[in-house]
Amino acid sequence: MGLGVMTTVATQAVVWPAPEYRTVAASVRHLFRFLGLDAANPLGRWIRPGMTVVIKPNWVKHESGDSQGRHVLYTHAAVVGVLIDAALRALGGQGRVIVADAPLQGCDFARFRGQSGLAEMEAEYADEPVDFLDLRRQWAEIDDASSYVRAVRPLAGDPRGYSLVDLGPRSRLMCFSVNARFGVTDYSAKATNGHHHGVHRYLVSNSVLGADVILNAPKLKTHMKTGITGALKNFVGIIGSKDCLPHFRPGSPRNGGDEYPDGNWISRAASPMRELLQTRAPLWIWKLARAGARASSPAVIHGGGWHGNDTLWRTIHDLVDIARNYGPGGVPRAQPRTILTLVDAIVAGEECGPLKPSPKDCGLLIWGEDPGMVDVACATLMGFDWRRIPLLRHLCDPEARAFTAFQGELAWHDAAWNSAGPFAAPVGWAGEIEAERRE
Repeated sequence: MGLGVMTTVATQAVVWPAPEYRTVAASVRHLFRFLGLDAANPLGRWIRPGMTVVIKPNWVKHESGDSQGRHVLYTHAAVVGVLIDAALRALGGQGRVIVADAPLQGCDFARFRGQSGLAEMEAEYADEPVDFLDLRRQWAEIDDASSYVRAVRPLAGDPRGYSLVDLGPRSRLMCFSVNARFGVTDYSAKATNGHHHGVHRYLVSNSVLGADVILNAPKLKTHMKTGITGALKNFVGIIGSKDCLPHFRPGSPRNGGDEYPDGNWISRAASPMRELLQTRAPLWIWKLARAGARASSPAVIHGGGWHGNDTLWRTIHDLVDIARNYGPGGVPRAQPRTILTLVDAIVAGEECGPLKPSPKDCGLLIWGEDPGMVDVACATLMGFDWRRIPLLRHLCDPEARAFTAFQGELAWHDAAWNSAGPFAAPVGWAGEIEAERRE
């Protein structure tokens, strides 16, 4: 199906309240039937024997503290499991399925495997042509309570390697000066700017770049840097090293940055101290400084976590462009890659998302063939005005035609509205993106 006719988004209620594996799996299969897909081969319209299919879940982080056991941080295992089964059925014994993501640097993958059901899936599909990959090249041992980095350790990453994809003038970051500075919290600013000084390069997994079809399976949450995280933001996880992902420009708008608002003196003071304390100070000093920042007024905005962030949405648009249009070696594809999205909004996340969200029991699955349209639908379901969210507003730009057909209008099958009510926006976005309330 061509990009120009990707116009449908569907929502479907999940039998609630228990997010048990069998309940969720049955709900996904019911959604496929609702869409009119072939019950015996629901993805056969897009997947054919001999293809390589990548399933891209959201494996952001292991759960800890108040989030532990709440199913709020990562894509439900049953959503992934049903997609694996459907992909294998469509492949008919010829081809391969790769389930892959690059979690947050601080994700303890051993703990995550146990919490998320991934360990059981690995055992269940051990005799099938299915790979499960952590795409990171390093992980950081981080104290859950304080976010203090104890050590950084290497990882094997993608066994198929990585490609540096240079978008050059095609990048949405190209509007900034060649001397613009970029930053990513907890990563080397020098490395980040080395990838984005006169070029715009991203280190992308070859497993992803070699796929014929991507089944995108994000978790729906609010996001402190982009307002929401869903279909588009999920492509941050195709990267091997996140130091190549500009998240903000240091400083406030008055100084040419978008890391924090003008006039927020505590944010200005906290930003340069964060890296210094994490790398050189003992844990007790870090915890003391962190507690002081949390007790301060106005609220500390750091790392671009507010509605004025004009950088990260551009990076995300670049990554979705790459996922749709580029192959191994950074070579443009002859035909755009098929991307299908199934959003897990069974237990969604609001307020301090994506890493410390409050669980919101929505009981929804959202399906679409166009990731931009899916996210506009998600924002609407969340009670947000997509026009006030840069990540979504700029889908109407001509440059976004590289990966979405959205141009301000959305046709969707509304089988289930969000009865859980509007989401609470994260600090830095509250009061800026909420849609007008209607009775």
